[in-house]
Amino acid sequence: MTESQDRYSQIREFLQERYPEAVSISLIARELGMNRGSVAKYLEVLQSHGHVVMKPFGKAKLYTSSQNVPFDDLFNYLSDAIVILDADLRILMVNRSFLNTFGIRKERNVVGTELSRLSLPLFDSPTVRENIARIIQSQMFINEMLLIERGTDRIFLTEFVSTVIPSLAFTGKPGIMISLRDITTWKKTEEALKISERKIRTLFEEVPSGIFLFHEDGTILNANRAALDILGLARFTDLADFKLYDILCSKDTIQELIRKGKNAELTLSCNFDRLKSETLSTTKKSGVAYFQIVFAPVTESGGNASKEYFILFLDITAKKLAEKQLKERYRGIVSNLPGIVYQFYARDSGEWGAYYVNERTQEIYGVPAEPLDTWFDRFGACIAKEDRERWGTSIEDVIRRVAPWEFEGRFIPPTGEDMYIRGVSQPVRLKNETVWNGIFLNVTDRKRAEDALKKTQLKEVRYHSFFENTCNGVLIYEYIPGSDDYIIKDVNKVTAALLRMPKEELVGKRLFEEFPELPDPEIRDLLRRVLTTEKPEFVAPLKYRKREDFPWIYHYVFKLPSGEIASFMVDVTDAVKEGRDRKEAGSFLR
Repeated sequence: MTESQDRYSQIREFLQERYPEAVSISLIARELGMNRGSVAKYLEVLQSHGHVVMKPFGKAKLYTSSQNVPFDDLFNYLSDAIVILDADLRILMVNRSFLNTFGIRKERNVVGTELSRLSLPLFDSPTVRENIARIIQSQMFINEMLLIERGTDRIFLTEFVSTVIPSLAFTGKPGIMISLRDITTWKKTEEALKISERKIRTLFEEVPSGIFLFHEDGTILNANRAALDILGLARFTDLADFKLYDILCSKDTIQELIRKGKNAELTLSCNFDRLKSETLSTTKKSGVAYFQIVFAPVTESGGNASKEYFILFLDITAKKLAEKQLKERYRGIVSNLPGIVYQFYARDSGEWGAYYVNERTQEIYGVPAEPLDTWFDRFGACIAKEDRERWGTSIEDVIRRVAPWEFEGRFIPPTGEDMYIRGVSQPVRLKNETVWNGIFLNVTDRKRAEDALKKTQLKEVRYHSFFENTCNGVLIYEYIPGSDDYIIKDVNKVTAALLRMPKEELVGKRLFEEFPELPDPEIRDLLRRVLTTEKPEFVAPLKYRKREDFPWIYHYVFKLPSGEIASFMVDVTDAVKEGRDRKEAGSFLR
């Protein structure tokens, strides 16, 4: 600190200690041991800066400490970096922000220094130097500039002001005030927002899902191209006279979503034939369509209730129809099986029971499906006494080993008649439990043929997995009108293995053209009967090709609700061979 700065501080502190008393120049000089003339000059400068207040008392002057914020203190509180120059470009004043912004040490006294000696890249710019020169020459100049600092890429909003500051310069000459505001973060944020907006706009236009922005009253505010395509429309103006509820055929559902004001996912259906006749005549769509919907309110700042909403929707009609066809096929298969399918669970906690059982359980076995949580116990209670211990032991064993399950024994339903059942299932390990997908068959009249079920596994039963993973072969084929042949529509893994051909090579082939060695006309007649009478029939063991490696297959043939024919196929090669061996042995003994 210089000596003059020290004197200024001593005088200010002295006046602050004596406040609110007003004191004379002589008293200050005497108390601080200073020259009276010097004190007078120091007080004049402090008064010009607003640090002290002078009150005349006759011919004398009395001074007190100012209680207002002095100009230079206020100057230092400003966040903009400010430098004030005289006409010779010497620094008259800088604030604290200027020193911090450009890394100038606070102990360095830059007042009185020429601006160029600071070597600041920002002020070396020819544009800046030219602008300052025009101010000094009282010519037209640029008030504001955006400047980028070389080396740091900081962006400054810079203001130039021509001014006269006599109380600072003590000269009365024109000066220049330069204010610099660092807007680097703001500019980067602004650019990031622009990029984000472009990305969102691109996403809005390019995603395959339809998107609607709409008001709470149903007015459609915006829609992307995918939304128009899904609805069979050519232009956005086709929606101008309609509410969103009219378009998606689900007014009550959407209004309930708006009332709750929460994100939601659901599936909606829309009848385009009705829509076309009642409202949206311009649509090119027809029939019933299914949409997967995602609903979300537009987030507003301040926690205000949203009045605008987004709906994102995807046309899942093809998927829904495929699911429906699979369910129909599944129901057709299980409703014609001489048994029931089920799903058994065993949890790590020790609990076990049934997750699912086919509704035919009462029809075939006399055991109602409900209540489901006790079905397996009620079904097991019907096992004959001589087989009940083996039943329980086999279940405990596969639960412990997480293994496939097989059981065959005598079953006595509540009605009292005897029957034999065969159960097989395949385990699937899930979190904290194991699930067995299985089937119970009534093997009373076909026990020998059904022995082959011991070599197969039923992997999954429920709607989407039963067909592919059932433990026996399933062959689906369809009559070709005007011919005496059938086209193979689908096969499962077991069928492909039995017929010694990959699934993709079987599907689409004509049955008798691909397998000309099938018994004819017996099989053709049988298929024709099943197709016309819709009564299932059993087929004696046969081979699809007369080769040693082809198995003997036992069939249960029935018609599906879809009009297709299904064959439930069982490999009975061992049974056939066993019968031949017995016959040969009997011939030998005779």
